[in-house]
Amino acid sequence: MHELQVHQLELEMQNDALRQAQNELEESRNRYVDLFESAPVAYAIIAGDGQLTQANQLASQLLGLSPEQLRDYSFDQFIAPCDRERWQEQVSAVWTTHLGEPREHELLLQDVEGKQFPAQLQCVALAPSNTGPTMRIAFFDITERAEAAAEIHRLAYFDALTGLPNRRLLLDRLAQTLAASERKGLYGAIVFLDLDDFKVLNDTRGHDAGDRLLAEVGRRLRAALREVDTVARMGGDEFVVLLDSLGSTRDSAALLAQSIGEKLRQSIAEPADLGGFSFHCTTSIGVRLFGPGETEAELLQHADLALYKAKSAGRNRVIFFDPSMQAVLDARGRLEDALGNALRDGQMELHYQPRFNGEGRLVGAESLLRWRHPKHGLMAPRDFLGIAGQTGLILPIGRWVLDIACAQLAAWSQDPATRNLTLAVNISALEFQQSDFVEHVRRALDSYHTNPEQLTLELTEGATLDCNEETLSRAQELQDLGVRLSVDDFGRGWSSLSRLTRLRLQEIKIDQSLVAKIGQPETDAILVSAIINLAGSLGLTIVAEGVETEAQRRFLADQNCDTFQGFLFGAPLSPADFQRFLRDARPCL
Repeated sequence: MHELQVHQLELEMQNDALRQAQNELEESRNRYVDLFESAPVAYAIIAGDGQLTQANQLASQLLGLSPEQLRDYSFDQFIAPCDRERWQEQVSAVWTTHLGEPREHELLLQDVEGKQFPAQLQCVALAPSNTGPTMRIAFFDITERAEAAAEIHRLAYFDALTGLPNRRLLLDRLAQTLAASERKGLYGAIVFLDLDDFKVLNDTRGHDAGDRLLAEVGRRLRAALREVDTVARMGGDEFVVLLDSLGSTRDSAALLAQSIGEKLRQSIAEPADLGGFSFHCTTSIGVRLFGPGETEAELLQHADLALYKAKSAGRNRVIFFDPSMQAVLDARGRLEDALGNALRDGQMELHYQPRFNGEGRLVGAESLLRWRHPKHGLMAPRDFLGIAGQTGLILPIGRWVLDIACAQLAAWSQDPATRNLTLAVNISALEFQQSDFVEHVRRALDSYHTNPEQLTLELTEGATLDCNEETLSRAQELQDLGVRLSVDDFGRGWSSLSRLTRLRLQEIKIDQSLVAKIGQPETDAILVSAIINLAGSLGLTIVAEGVETEAQRRFLADQNCDTFQGFLFGAPLSPADFQRFLRDARPCL
C-alpha cells in the first residue's frame, strides 16, 4: 500500500512537470507567433517548391493579400519579372547552403496588383519539417533608401538646374565613348557651346531669366540630338555635346558633325519665352572630331580652342578645330610664360596719347600699356591683356601702371608748362572688384604726392555693369580721394546713362568705332550727337577717342565735344617722345 502511494505521488509530480512544460511550450509558441505576426520586418515561410505556407502581417501588407490568401501563391509570383531569373539562381544557392546560414539579396518585388518596390531579402533554409524542406524569407521595403541613393547619385552626376549630366559624368561617358571608338573604328566629335552675351541677360533681366534660358537651352539640345549622344552642362552658360558613332571615315563624320552643329545653332537661335518677354539668343560652337587612339585632355583643350575661335570670328557660328589652332595654342602658352616675367624684367612701358580741348590746346593724355617683348618687339595691349586677365596677371600689371602714372603726374607737376596736364589710366573689371583697390590708389597718390584731381580712372563696361552696393561704395570712396571716374568705350555695348548717374561718374569716352563712322551712315552721327547732348545735360565731360580726320573733329566740335584724342592730334608716344612732343604743343596753363 505504501509503495502504491509513492508511485501515485511520483506520477502526479511527473504530470505537474509535464503540464508546466506544456504551458511553457505554449507560452513560447505564443511569444513566437506574436513576434512573427507583429515584427517590423516582413516574414514568409515557403516550401521546397516555393509555395507560401506562412506570412506575417507586414508581409501581407506589402504583398497585398491576407495570410490565408497568400497560401495560394508561390513566392516567385511576387518577384518582378526583370529579377525572376536572378531570384531562381539565388534561391537555389540557399537550398544548397548549410541549415541556418542566411544569404542576403536586393531584388525588385511586386504586390498582387503589380506595383513594384525595391526590397532587401534575407533567406535561410530551416530544418526539414514533416512536410519537407522549408525556407524563411525576411524582407523589407527599401524604397526610401533607394530614393536617397538615387538623389545622391543625381546630385553627384547631374546639373541641378537643367537636369543634364555634369562635368563629372561627361568625363566618364567621354572615356567610354573613346574606348568604343577604339573598339569599333568609328569617329565621333566633342562639341563646345557657349551662349553669346549671356551675362548681359543676367545683368539686365536678372538671374531668374538667365536660369530659365539655360533650362530652355538644355531642353532644345536634348530634343535636337540622337539617343546615342550626350549633352552636358559644364557650368555657367557653357554646354558640351558628345557625338558618338558619326561614321567610319573622317570626312563622313565631319559632314554629320557639321550638320548637327548647325542644327543646334539654329535651334538655340529661335526666340525663347522667358516669362513675360521674348529673348533671342545666339551661340558660338567649337567642334573637335576624334577617332581611335585620342586622349580626353587633348580633345577638351582643342574643342575649347575651336570655341574661342568661333567667338573671336564674330560669334553665332560653328568652327572646327584644325592643327593650325594647336600652333596658336602653343604660341599662346609661350606668351603666357613670358608675360609672367615681363614686369620683373622691365619689359613693360607706358606710352602716352595726347588729348586736346576744342581750342586746340593740350589738356592731358591717356596712358597706354606696351610690352617690349625681346622677340616680338613692341606689343599692343590687344595682344596680351586677354591672357593677363585670364591668368590674374592683370592685377600686378594694373598696380604697376597706376604707380607709373602717378609718378609721371608728379614729374609733370614740377614744370609750369605741364603741371595742369591730366592723365587717364584704364582700370579692368577685375582690378576694380578687388577689395583693396581703393587703398592701393590712395597709397599710389600719397607715395608720389600726386594731385588726385589730375588722375582719371577709366572703368571698363564690365566694371560698371553691376551697380550693387559694393560697386557704388567703391566708386564713392574713389571720388572722396579726389580722382575722376570715367566710363571707357561708351556706346559700343550695353552702357546706360542711368548707370552713370548712380555711379556719379564725371566723364564718358565715346567709343572710337562710332567716331570712325561719322560722315558715313547718318545714324551713327545721330547716335554720337545724342550721346553728347544727353551726357552734357548730366554735366558729364565728353572725350572722343579715335579722331583721325578733320571732318570728324569738326562734327564733334559742332556738337560741343569737350576733349579730342586720336591720330589727328597725335599717336601714342613713349615717355621720351612725349616730352619732345610737349615742346611743340600748347598745353593749357
